Amino acid sequence: MELSRLDEPFPPEDIEWRVQQCGIADSGKAWAMVLAYVTNRAIMKRLDDVCGKENWKNEFLPGPDGGVMCGISIRVGDEWITKWDGAEKTQVEAVKGGMSGSMKRSAVQWGIGRYLYGLEENFAESSAEKRQGWNRASFKDKKTQQFKELWWQPPTLPGWALPKPGNSPQQEENQHQEPLRSPDEILSEFTEMASSEHDEQSLLALYKATWNALEGHKEQRDKCVEVMRIRKSKLKKAA
Repeated sequence: MELSRLDEPFPPEDIEWRVQQCGIADSGKAWAMVLAYVTNRAIMKRLDDVCGKENWKNEFLPGPDGGVMCGISIRVGDEWITKWDGAEKTQVEAVKGGMSGSMKRSAVQWGIGRYLYGLEENFAESSAEKRQGWNRASFKDKKTQQFKELWWQPPTLPGWALPKPGNSPQQEENQHQEPLRSPDEILSEFTEMASSEHDEQSLLALYKATWNALEGHKEQRDKCVEVMRIRKSKLKKAA
């Protein structure tokens, strides 16, 4: 049993994305910041493949403040080793969501999907108009206090967050997949959204996601810092 194999990246089809924050700028440009997670189905298959079906198990217990705790145990030699973590119950399908979330967190304790923390928050490709096959997200408009919708699709995973090529034609295709947007397009979108953002907390969230999306592109990152500096200065003068 090579437990180090638990740490290996997953193919894109085993990754699910969740919107952490989204909105539509005054210019009409939609935006969504997303985080990546490994699906529970992929976690169970990874445990089956690495440990064997008979050498791992999970259990759930009530957690603090109504949450759920999950423990994943792996038999190493003659000893069962358990690692625990927990999650809050979700608003939709509270119990199922809490169990799913706590198992994902417990899996990270074993190294499964831990590499995804390196992605942090990132921008998804977004549209204020309905797009066939895209995901839908809703948010509460700060000005009107009404709920609005936008549509988004996941960003492209960087090469380091993909399995090593050579295992299948699909993995080869994913490894060489082009990014959905160029660094200049990402910077341009941030500049446009920042210019119309009046909430400093939301501005900081946009900046963080843009910075992450521009990894490996120093010129655009430097310009991103400058855009942020100028916009923060204007907001302070207007306060």
